[in-house]
Amino acid sequence: MYIIAMIILVFFGVIGLCAFITALLDRFYKSNIESELVLKNLSPDNAEARIRSAARICLHHRGIQLVCICDESDPAYDICRLMQKEYPFMTIIPKDTD
Repeated sequence: MYIIAMIILVFFGVIGLCAFITALLDRFYKSNIESELVLKNLSPDNAEARIRSAARICLHHRGIQLVCICDESDPAYDICRLMQKEYPFMTIIPKDTD
């Protein structure tokens, strides 16, 4: 029983060490690639969920800007404004009415 417990302890110790090293490398990694993640056709029903999902992607991959395309008359615009306070890397661009 002692040997099994030690094997499990070493196994999870190695996993923890790998996770720690990965977290350190991610912390100091800076990407020179400038990218944008664009959200279009936001509706009031799904705007918050889509923005939070996209923001999670932007936070995971550093250097990505989040762009939401919606008009001020859109009901989802208010949600975008509130979410912009929480995520400073997010910008709102009005729709072109061509």
